Amino acid sequence: MSIFKVKAVCLLAVFTLTFALLTGCSQSKDPVSTGAFESAAQQKGYIVQDGTDFFAAYDYVKLVTLASPQDKAFQIEYYELNDEAVAKSFYDSNRSNFIMMKGDESFETTDSGKNYEVYKLEMYGKFMMIERVDNTVIYVHSTDSSNKTAIETFLKEINY
Repeated sequence: MSIFKVKAVCLLAVFTLTFALLTGCSQSKDPVSTGAFESAAQQKGYIVQDGTDFFAAYDYVKLVTLASPQDKAFQIEYYELNDEAVAKSFYDSNRSNFIMMKGDESFETTDSGKNYEVYKLEMYGKFMMIERVDNTVIYVHSTDSSNKTAIETFLKEINY
């Protein structure tokens, strides 16, 4: 292989890697509205409750919606917060709480983009996750990791 071909292949590899890194970091998601979350949960047959009153002392919380299946095997909490900075702080705080609980036999995943962050943790048969998109946050702390698929499927269905 000539020097020119080697340089061309190396340059192409660097360009491809740079492009992949740049486009991956610039991905964004559209936040799901409270109404869309409630509607999707009701269509799924979930019990939907307004949990805003539980957070009345916190002026940065606009709305809270709680959704759980009929057997109450888990609960998905949807928060609409005053702005993105507050949501970021809320996300960071809850993520830190999950990390502090992390044990030896745990599995964690993260993802992030332009306007979103996701942290998932499985340990001791539990599944926990926190996801922020703009000024909205989804919070889940399931005591049974077998609920993970149902939770992730629901969130995928609503494009969260």
